Amino acid sequence: LTDFETALISDNFASAQRTYTNYIDLNSFVDFFIINEITGNVDGYRLSTYLHKDRGEKLKMGPIWDLNIGYNRQGRVPFNDWIANYNTYVQQDAWMVPFWWPRLLQDPVFKTALKSRWQEVRAGSLSNNQVLGLIDSTSKYLQDNGAIQRNFNKWIGIPVDYPLAVSELRAYLVNRLKWMDQTIGTY
Repeated sequence: LTDFETALISDNFASAQRTYTNYIDLNSFVDFFIINEITGNVDGYRLSTYLHKDRGEKLKMGPIWDLNIGYNRQGRVPFNDWIANYNTYVQQDAWMVPFWWPRLLQDPVFKTALKSRWQEVRAGSLSNNQVLGLIDSTSKYLQDNGAIQRNFNKWIGIPVDYPLAVSELRAYLVNRLKWMDQTIGTY
């Protein structure tokens, strides 16, 4: 970690040479960034973050978890900015986003890898049709099996407008994906 952080701080992004990539699996960092940004996972960079490393291999990000305040439920970072920029909006928190993510967003190599992967997943598993289809099929499955009612009875205890919550999730994801398309498209 120290070698990675030192390299990331030291690399001159105006040159073609990178040393931080000697220590990390860049693709795993890109995928980690994409999923945390789509979901608006404000804990995804600073609290609920895991790395792993096999012996002799590079650091890899993941797995992703703890999305309880994701999907536009966090109210800390504006909708039209990267969740990775959390520290810009919240200066007094016991858990801040490490410098890695804003620094990576300054790097043309990272941004090129991000743009390439984004185009790939948007044409497939993260296309609007796939994302919205997953929401619809999962929502139907949960309703048909009584899971929604059991969840609310156990954890919330008050009536919740489930169709409205699903509609808000759909709208959030369509808008977030569109914003990410526009932003990453400039890279």
